Amino acid sequence: MARASNPELTNAELRVLKALWQVERGSVAEVRAELGRRGQDLAYTTVMTLLGRLAAKGAVLVDKEREPFVYTAAQRKESVLRDRLREFVREVFDGQADSLVLNLVEDETLSRAELRAIERKIAESERAGTNPKDKK
Repeated sequence: MARASNPELTNAELRVLKALWQVERGSVAEVRAELGRRGQDLAYTTVMTLLGRLAAKGAVLVDKEREPFVYTAAQRKESVLRDRLREFVREVFDGQADSLVLNLVEDETLSRAELRAIERKIAESERAGTNPKDKK
């Protein structure tokens, strides 16, 4: 059974969606305020346009029964971010996730705590046998 994929989002749309995930459900003004807290000051009409585009793509749901309209995300954050990461690895690292991790390690971008967390995740995955690539 094929999994429904998330719509392709521009960087601006993703920023708005991330703000909406934070507020969980909100009006244009509430999403705009969250963007402002994140240092991303956008005009009210810009946020409204981006939410409209997200709704047209099926990424957000709109409750038009009341004024102002209330928006909620149609997809889970984890699902959208996982798809974006897969796309990034495919486009930038030719699908080689290990290249991404090795570059982060070699660039000293990851802290010791982050490296330990990755090691724990790898060990958990190996114990559970949950890596689908190994089942081919």
